[in-house]
Amino acid sequence: MLLFGHPYVPSQPFYHIDAIEAIAHTPANSVVTLFFTPENLDIIDYLTQNSVRFALHIETITDAVIAENLGASYLIVLPKHAEAIQKVAEHYLFDAKVLGYIEEMNDLEELIEMGMDGAIFSDSIIKVNS
Repeated sequence: MLLFGHPYVPSQPFYHIDAIEAIAHTPANSVVTLFFTPENLDIIDYLTQNSVRFALHIETITDAVIAENLGASYLIVLPKHAEAIQKVAEHYLFDAKVLGYIEEMNDLEELIEMGMDGAIFSDSIIKVNS
């Protein structure tokens, strides 16, 4: 299980963006995150064309399949959607890793029991303004 933002495990932060211009304010080789919405398809296309690793916040299994096909490295999901999305990712052998989004250390055990690829703590996502 991958852990991002756990206090005992060193990991790279993720950088949340909402515009292409914000990418310039992220470190080289970082992972950028954004919400999977039709409005962000231009940003996703830019990331793919420029080989920038990215994570998409998704909510449904359909979003998961589309995000995988768009080239997302990580799928960030709320625990209430996590188990169904993880099951689809395993069935279709996704390259993307499914990360449960949590705020409290106590929520980690639930993700472990679900067999999630990983967990991302809210503190490990840095908001970047353009």
